[in-house]
Amino acid sequence: MDYAKYSDLKSKSKLSFKKIAASGEIPEYVVLETKQYDPNTGEALTDSSKKISLEDLENTKAMHIADKAKIDAQLVEIGKMITDIKAL
Repeated sequence: MDYAKYSDLKSKSKLSFKKIAASGEIPEYVVLETKQYDPNTGEALTDSSKKISLEDLENTKAMHIADKAKIDAQLVEIGKMITDIKAL
């Protein structure tokens, strides 16, 4: 999923979360349902359902935060290199 599109898709009712109740030995879980459409005709297709967990989302967020920190550090160093070259 392209997380940057989440709010837009949610506002257009193209995705939603559904809590699935526990059943027997299967514990309660959450499903992300996404509406699917034929790109050629616009006809509605069967919705896509994906089991999703809070832990997975939190891990993904942490990974992106770490990536952002690495990129920010690289940008600082690139800025220093540009300053040094301009000073020549």
